Amino acid sequence: MNDALKGILLDELEVVSRADLCGKGWVTSEELDLLATLGIVRQRGDGYPAVCLSIVRRAARLKRGLEADWESVAIIMDLLQEIEMLKNELRGLRAREREGLTLDDGPDSLRGE
Repeated sequence: MNDALKGILLDELEVVSRADLCGKGWVTSEELDLLATLGIVRQRGDGYPAVCLSIVRRAARLKRGLEADWESVAIIMDLLQEIEMLKNELRGLRAREREGLTLDDGPDSLRGE
């Protein structure tokens, strides 16, 4: 496994505290509770997945930049996540197309069956 992949896995598994998230000045403790209620962040045990650092920062920037309420920020973040998933799917489809595969080609088509 390469070092970049290890870094991603560790970040996914690492837990940060409530103080880590609120101490950056991005959100208050009450706002963090609201973000959890809205499903923007998910608590893991006594803390939060380390990826929540970037999620909370992004949410705070959206709120401030758009002068939106937290409910609107939650919707925007859901839409941004959906866009990212669609972009990834499109990249995969384009890669298959470059390899000469069609959408109807399954795993058997790779073996020439």
